[in-house]
Amino acid sequence: MKLLVDTNVFLELLLKRECFQDVINFFKKAVAKRNQTYMTAMSLRDIGYIVQKYTHSQEKTKLMQLQTYQLVSKVINTTADAAIESIYSETKDYEDSLQMYAAEENLCDAIITFNKKDYQQTHLPVFTPKEICDIWTKENAL
Repeated sequence: MKLLVDTNVFLELLLKRECFQDVINFFKKAVAKRNQTYMTAMSLRDIGYIVQKYTHSQEKTKLMQLQTYQLVSKVINTTADAAIESIYSETKDYEDSLQMYAAEENLCDAIITFNKKDYQQTHLPVFTPKEICDIWTKENAL
């Protein structure tokens, strides 16, 4: 299964926010189930910007970006056409629209995010890290 992991999931982990443990469980189970976790190059950039604001340290920021990169199977991009289509998308947030197009263009099976409402325009299933882990747990119980 190919899973696009949204920027906010990585930030929960890196900044040890409220759902930190859910993200740890997600990545452990994703690896155990041999799922492919993808992120966009845009997410890697955004993580750098946001972490820099929190830490005020370029060194810590780069370390966290590298740690994030090591969690994923692949960093993906969108095409120029998708970037233009995202401008005209009904999705209110341009970056969310780019994430959706990246997931669709790279044939992802689902999007993992804490902001499911931001992905109402995609035809892909959208789960929180906890939701996908619950599904995997139920599958193993059968």
